[in-house]
Amino acid sequence: MEKINTEVFLAAAELGSFKKTADRLGYTQAGISYIISSMEETIGLRLFDREYGGIRLTSEGRELLPVIRQLAGSERLLMEKIRDLKNLDTGEIRVLVFYSIAIRWMPEIIARFHRDYPNIRIHQVTCDNGEQAEMLTWTGNVDCGFFVFPLTRKLDVIPLMHEPMMASFAPEHPAAGLNVFPVSDLGKYPYISLSYDDESNAIFRKYHIKPQIAYSCENDLGALAMAEQNLGYCINPKILLEGCPYQLKSMEFDEPVHRTIGMGARSMEMCPKAAKVFMEYAKAWVEEQYGPYDDIPQAK
Repeated sequence: MEKINTEVFLAAAELGSFKKTADRLGYTQAGISYIISSMEETIGLRLFDREYGGIRLTSEGRELLPVIRQLAGSERLLMEKIRDLKNLDTGEIRVLVFYSIAIRWMPEIIARFHRDYPNIRIHQVTCDNGEQAEMLTWTGNVDCGFFVFPLTRKLDVIPLMHEPMMASFAPEHPAAGLNVFPVSDLGKYPYISLSYDDESNAIFRKYHIKPQIAYSCENDLGALAMAEQNLGYCINPKILLEGCPYQLKSMEFDEPVHRTIGMGARSMEMCPKAAKVFMEYAKAWVEEQYGPYDDIPQAK
């Protein structure tokens, strides 16, 4: 087992390159190649196909990927528990975030936490795919994180706030002169979708509307930039639109359209002490900014 290096395997699988893996983890390229080769020799299976310009998982490697993710999570939980038992003031917290939280909330929350716990590092794992986010938490690859309800897995998550979803248009768009956007018009205009568009898709399903998808984009800011050029409208959480750098008209819908944001972990009982404290800081900050969850009007 000492030759099963989960960190190297997972980084190589993600990056598709021994060189990129070496750069991220601080090894030489030859060192990464040796570690992977040693793993393959130890378990008697070829894990990666070496190709010109990169590497890719073999079918056996793909089969082992979720198991190795779970093993990596267990290794991290073990080390965090040892630190807890030693009452150490050092270590790393891996926090799952989605894009809008990463750029609007986390800088201030981390700054406040860092003032009291300067020796604890925080590593943000950004994931806008709800199903994948839950899997990362379930397997222990993150200690805690932010989630959008409803969840499909049984995690220990508490709700933090209801956040309005908003439609954004270029100033010259026909709908830009409205004060609220009718949900009945969701299928009337070209729409710019996101690769992982869980909240918007839920809106379309709720109102039984098929959107006119004109373009798709990997992230929210890219979609907003396209909307600014009047290539279509996009739907984004209100948090993301605060301080938006693009010239857009953003508005809520004529019916309440929200998403509920929560925070938690796979198990609060097993969660590392530092992660629990970080969640307390995050919850306090959110309540300062938006008020306690129970005081926020519930979405219908």
